[in-house]
Amino acid sequence: MDTRTVKVTINGTGFAADYTARVYGMIPHKNGVAIELAGVTSGRIENAEQFAKTHHIVDAQGTARAYPDHAAMLAAARPDIDNIACANYTHAPYAIEAAEAGVGVIVLEKPPAIWPGYAEDRAADAETRRHETIARLAEVLDAVRAAGAKLLYAENFVYFDGVRGLVELLAEAMKSGKGKVLYQQGICAHQGSHAPAYDTPSKSGGGALFNKACHPLGPILYLKQVEGILRGGAPIRPAKVSAVAAQVMRHQPAASGEHFRVMQNVDDFGRITVVFEDRTVAEVVGHDMSISGIRNGLSVITDFAEYDVRVNPNDANQCFMPDAAAAGTLLFREKLPTPQGTSFPIPRQIGVHGYVNEMEDAVDCVLDPARFPQSGPLMAWDTMAVLMAGYESSERDAAFVELAGHLASRTFAPNEFPDPAALPPAFQRV
Repeated sequence: MDTRTVKVTINGTGFAADYTARVYGMIPHKNGVAIELAGVTSGRIENAEQFAKTHHIVDAQGTARAYPDHAAMLAAARPDIDNIACANYTHAPYAIEAAEAGVGVIVLEKPPAIWPGYAEDRAADAETRRHETIARLAEVLDAVRAAGAKLLYAENFVYFDGVRGLVELLAEAMKSGKGKVLYQQGICAHQGSHAPAYDTPSKSGGGALFNKACHPLGPILYLKQVEGILRGGAPIRPAKVSAVAAQVMRHQPAASGEHFRVMQNVDDFGRITVVFEDRTVAEVVGHDMSISGIRNGLSVITDFAEYDVRVNPNDANQCFMPDAAAAGTLLFREKLPTPQGTSFPIPRQIGVHGYVNEMEDAVDCVLDPARFPQSGPLMAWDTMAVLMAGYESSERDAAFVELAGHLASRTFAPNEFPDPAALPPAFQRV
């Protein structure tokens, strides 16, 4: 049997790049397919070289496949998949560069673009930032479309097993005349980002609303898209947004910040209310004030069931430790400050968080020319529209901001929609 090699490159050497490299080794076996980590690049070549050694990204002679810049890596490695997992301000230019270099599948981490005015040292109100950011994203999506590439907008929450299960359940419920998603709630929170650049708006694009609330917003948008596609062939999209973005910890006594990374320049709390075209509602919260580690969850009320996705923490595993020292350097769950006391460990946390499903989707999109990502250009567009409208709403004391202009300004082809029929079964059948 001939072996098909899928070549993968990684941009960045931080937290996101680390789990990306690990995930490709966790993808379920596929007959006749080999996945090769073919290159890594970083702003500092020494970081790329160390990352390559750690993750065995080396050639036949054992030399690290570390590159001084993105363009050099693309030219040398000619990857099938390019993972853009570096600082947010590089996402848009690297995505365009990858598309123009002929990369087939571009895995673009959140957010897909940030306000271009930061790079120009400009100031502007939130309405201007919204329109200019969406215009920048349009340039990215145009470049991907013109190159015939596939964009996977890397929102791992979309790829939770629980979300896949709910899609399957929606399709089943529609056979009996049900299957309406009525109200959704989602949360993503922890004590502060891993990324050194997070508290610098020109590098991160924003704070908790932009970089945390985006996560549960992904499956919330996805489920309404899928509901519309299953029922009538067209996604149900967000119509208007009300939001609050605030700096909480910066204004508290110094003693209050002991267990947190206190943000000085970006919001550490974000709340978004989304009203959809069909007048259903969702609420999303992101914040940097979770003292007990990361919190990822989604609750969905439909016309036939209430469905909760308790990703982290959940009580599938429970541990009591009177002394943290016994755990050594083991991390029981992301951002958990100590294993001492009662905790809920999450073994194979990377898989639970959807990353394996996400990268398997990227690989499958390489192997099947007719397949496109579940989370693609439409997801990137609607997410960005909601988040940027959220900052505008916050600037206007949580007044609703209409999204009709953004929805009408870009037409998406069917292959840029999610395809629930392409999802593997999540449940067994009796």
